[in-house]
Amino acid sequence: MSEWIVRQKIRIPFRYTAGRAMSRFLMGLAERRIWATRCEGCGRVYVPPLGFCGRCWREIAEWQELPDEGELVSYTVRPVGSPVILGLIRLEGADTHLVHRLGEVEPAELGRVIRVRAVWREDRTGSILDIAYFAPVRSGSLG
Repeated sequence: MSEWIVRQKIRIPFRYTAGRAMSRFLMGLAERRIWATRCEGCGRVYVPPLGFCGRCWREIAEWQELPDEGELVSYTVRPVGSPVILGLIRLEGADTHLVHRLGEVEPAELGRVIRVRAVWREDRTGSILDIAYFAPVRSGSLG
């Protein structure tokens, strides 16, 4: 009995889907809109949106648009190299938090930052990176 070894590449095409809720969220970002879902049972507003409430175990079908401004709840700084700052942001009207990069701010200033606003990329594609970063809302800034 002899053995045969066949070397070949097998291509397995696949397509990733973000799901109904996340797909609508991402498509909204391409239009500079932030979509959230609201649970009819407990009233909790989720951003990023969910299709199912983990608190009251209901399917979520209600959508609402949120402003692109909110409260900086917490942050972390990668101090090595050029600093990368990530913020935990509760958008106005949301009950959950969104993690995203912060910009236009130095790490030493972060303790004074209370409100932040999304800074949008010009060329948007339906990605979380359509929001380039969140910048501090400075007193006297026009909105």
